[in-house]
Amino acid sequence: MARKHTTRKRPRQVSQTTFLIVGEGADDQAFIKHMHQQLRSPQSCIKPRIEKQSGGSPGNIIDNAARKYDSQDFDRRFIVLDADVPLTQQQRDKARKQGFRLILWSPTCLEGALLETLDERVNDHETAQQLKDRLHPRLAAHHTEPAAYAGLFPRPVLQAATNASVVDVRSALAEQRS
Repeated sequence: MARKHTTRKRPRQVSQTTFLIVGEGADDQAFIKHMHQQLRSPQSCIKPRIEKQSGGSPGNIIDNAARKYDSQDFDRRFIVLDADVPLTQQQRDKARKQGFRLILWSPTCLEGALLETLDERVNDHETAQQLKDRLHPRLAAHHTEPAAYAGLFPRPVLQAATNASVVDVRSALAEQRS
């Protein structure tokens, strides 16, 4: 007797939006991963790849990201940089040519943006190191671990944030155009 072949219905594959977010360093990567963990929804069709560079000048970060991810296919690409070192027009053009949208942490750096998110004043004269010295002791773990940001930046704080750079990253993670 012939065996009856039953056809199995394959689950319908939902198309995922893939995008790349490249942070300037390990602390950028950790915070963006934390933000993604807090804000993602189970029904999301967004699959971000959150990477880091090893710091350096904005030009080096753009060059390295362009070279490393040139052959990889992403729907959208972002580079998140500190604003303490100004970008040249040539660097901005190169990022755009490679398909990257630039997001600059402000004021000054990631830590400045996060302190502002906590409604703390960030003075114009404060350096990136001074801002790090203000924020890092308050974190729950080492600043390169996503869990470090959980206590100070739960979902409600991230959703209510008005700092422009935090809003830009939040919008990128939610696949919204800002």
